[in-house]
Amino acid sequence: MKPLLLEEIRHVLHAEKKTVLSKGLVTGVKIDSRQLQPGDLFVAIRGARFDGHDFIAQAADKGAKAIIVDRDIPLPEQVTRNEISVLKVANTVEALGSLAQYYRRSLGSSVDVIGVTGSNGKTTVREMIYHTLSYKRRGYSSPKNYNNQIGVPITLFGIDSDHDFAVVEMGSNAPGEIAGLSRIAEPDVAVITHVGASHLEGLKDIDGVSAEKVSIVTGLRQRGVVVCGTEHGPTLEKIRTLDKGVITFGLDESCDVYATDVKRIQGGIRFLTNDHCDILLPLLGLHNVRNALAALAVVRRLGMTTAEFARAIAEFRPVDRRMVPQEVNGITIIDDSYNANPVSMKAALEELTSRADAQRRVLVCGDMNELGDHSDKYHRELGRMVAASNIDLLFAVGESAALTARAALEAGMGWSNVQRIVGSKRLARLIKSMIHNGDVILVKGSRAMEMEKVVASLARWKG
Repeated sequence: MKPLLLEEIRHVLHAEKKTVLSKGLVTGVKIDSRQLQPGDLFVAIRGARFDGHDFIAQAADKGAKAIIVDRDIPLPEQVTRNEISVLKVANTVEALGSLAQYYRRSLGSSVDVIGVTGSNGKTTVREMIYHTLSYKRRGYSSPKNYNNQIGVPITLFGIDSDHDFAVVEMGSNAPGEIAGLSRIAEPDVAVITHVGASHLEGLKDIDGVSAEKVSIVTGLRQRGVVVCGTEHGPTLEKIRTLDKGVITFGLDESCDVYATDVKRIQGGIRFLTNDHCDILLPLLGLHNVRNALAALAVVRRLGMTTAEFARAIAEFRPVDRRMVPQEVNGITIIDDSYNANPVSMKAALEELTSRADAQRRVLVCGDMNELGDHSDKYHRELGRMVAASNIDLLFAVGESAALTARAALEAGMGWSNVQRIVGSKRLARLIKSMIHNGDVILVKGSRAMEMEKVVASLARWKG
């Protein structure tokens, strides 16, 4: 982080001084007292499980330069003894965002900020952009899933003065969140990876999802561009009405960046770009072709050639728990356990059904959460798709996934090929009792289902 003056911070936040401001610079911003370094600003955030105001003494002991609070509390003696500045604001979460917006603006045009959102693929696209651009430039990327009103500001504070690009992931499960994050990050390039059925509890329907993703243009800089797929026509139509520069990507020849001659190969996919460059993508799943095209559109906009992108992406590795294959004593496990919605579940199913090397194809699926009133519909649709495919065994875990199992049975899948489990504790043991050498097992479900524990248990299987 580029250092900021304490008086500068107080002025930006219109904060009330609770102690005398000490002289010097703030060299970092943290919300977790355990991560503090001497010279950092500690922002006391109230969360679902912890209240940062309870950790002010620890922050002082760690060498915090200043502390921001949003309520009057007795200050521990460490604050006075260490001459730590304390500023009070109306809301520390909002203050964090305001300070991050100021910090981003202070970087000016020296840093290209790429904002990435979408129903699916945003983390993979974010990492593809960071990985490939890093071959020519020095940059920064959102850590893990830092994509909300706290994570995005923390990401921006991670940008140093010698970085020249930053990739910022933006997530949402309610209207207005992406627009707020975009105003904070002020991206030079805004990427919409995909629009589909996700977070419908808050966004209601596909139109609501589309409107939320399109709102990433809210904070787009004056000469910024939007990189958008073409699979959801209404989204692209909305963007074209906004008088912004648009770069399209997809598998259609009408796109600005598109792929032809797409072929599955051992351990990945091969395709040609529309400027005749051969791309070797070491990832499973045809949906990752679209993710790669989104990343290619971004890096070409920022000065990288397709040939340079090809060399870099050939060394890319799958993001944790997203279509990660592993061989375990004669079986193949495909770990796609990070999360699930109808679109990503369909993509996973397509990858599993394509496995010609499998003795049997086994799908282990958990509930798809946050689908609101549409949940039953999408879980039943998945069951019908499974029954119509070449899946040999279906393990469905969770109350909603039970509808998937029932729909598969009703659509003609054999009773011996469908297993319904209420909870995941005995799931791995049941799977192990029914699989054998040559099986390919794909594991997927929403984050709350903790399907990664199933993967971990299977990975310890002795055969």
